[in-house]
Amino acid sequence: MIQNYAVQYAEIWDKCSSQMPEFPKMYPKTEKKQKEQALDQFLSTVKAFRQRRMQSNPFTETDQQLFLNDARNFLRTGMDFTGDQLEMMFSDEMIELTRSFVRQARAFDAELPFNDIFQACRNMWIMIGLQLVMGIPKQVTPSVFAYSMLYPYTDNLIDDPKISGFEKLTFSERFRDRLSGVHLSPENKTENAIFRLVAMIESEYSRTDFPDVFESLLGIHDAQTNSMKLMQQADLLSEHDILKICLAKGGASVLADGYLVAGNLLPEQQYFLYGYGGYLQLLDDIQDVKEDHESGLMTVFSRPAFRFPLDERLNKTYWFGERVMESLDSFDGQHMDLFKSLMRRSMDLFITEAIAQVPEAYSPKYVMEFENYSSFHFSYIRKQKKQFAPYMGFLLTQIEEMALTIRTKPEHADL
Repeated sequence: MIQNYAVQYAEIWDKCSSQMPEFPKMYPKTEKKQKEQALDQFLSTVKAFRQRRMQSNPFTETDQQLFLNDARNFLRTGMDFTGDQLEMMFSDEMIELTRSFVRQARAFDAELPFNDIFQACRNMWIMIGLQLVMGIPKQVTPSVFAYSMLYPYTDNLIDDPKISGFEKLTFSERFRDRLSGVHLSPENKTENAIFRLVAMIESEYSRTDFPDVFESLLGIHDAQTNSMKLMQQADLLSEHDILKICLAKGGASVLADGYLVAGNLLPEQQYFLYGYGGYLQLLDDIQDVKEDHESGLMTVFSRPAFRFPLDERLNKTYWFGERVMESLDSFDGQHMDLFKSLMRRSMDLFITEAIAQVPEAYSPKYVMEFENYSSFHFSYIRKQKKQFAPYMGFLLTQIEEMALTIRTKPEHADL
């Protein structure tokens, strides 16, 4: 059944409407200006914190709390996240889970760059969200930690231009053997880390009692390996083949998230998770359309990009996401409506930014119409993307410092 999901979801995408998405609100120019001022103010605050740190002034616990409050206020006033959504994002529990994850990552590998840890954090947040919708206590289990950490390591190895194609292929085969349960001696530092992470999953899930957990790990490995065709054999693939490969890569990844969170899944849960992962992959492909086009990586968007407008393809993807969200009803966790609204808001912002960053991939009329639904002028988004870059390293550093220095209050501290 699972092997047919890519075909099923490709058919759904094909049948989705190509009409303009329906957004709840249009933003007049005056309101855009107000929100741009809110972002300017937030960046000024970040700049002030950055200057203090460059002068070696300590970043106190009070500073850290102000930093979080400023971020929360900006997301509310500048990005229109609701109070309930922000409470879910900035709850003490979520903040402590993030701190716990970063501390574990630092203990696991003190030399791992924080950009890689932050990449792992993003997957961890997805898995915590799945715990929420499945009614499972939110925690960074050994499998949540290990799976979230696996792909910074494997991605770095596969993307390293200094490593030959033969070495990468050899690693891929050895990694598949290890995921299959073969015990191998690591040949280098990276393999040692990866094999240790697989062992952490094995410590939580028995291969005998939870075979689907390990089948899902093999599934994402095989899907990622198959996705190499998007570069190596792109000219031989039809657009439908490209779509199925992209959906399979994303679908297998989030399906593995679900198995590593729950151990077992109902068929309807498998179906949703695969579709959700496929949708996230399509959103990534939209965001990376220019880079993929220039590098020769073929996706549903990069192949036709800059030859004809992507308007209808982006519209189909939006409605595809709506179809995927309908099947979320198979879960019975807490705060489902709130979780769905947060997902929808985040994805709408993601799509809007993608158009703002690469407007030449769409028709001028489409860009103008879409900008009406953006809380910022598209020109402002592009400008701030460049200006924000010097602060990104500082922001990540502060997230790491907060994770490593603040501890939760001792139990009964208020008594």
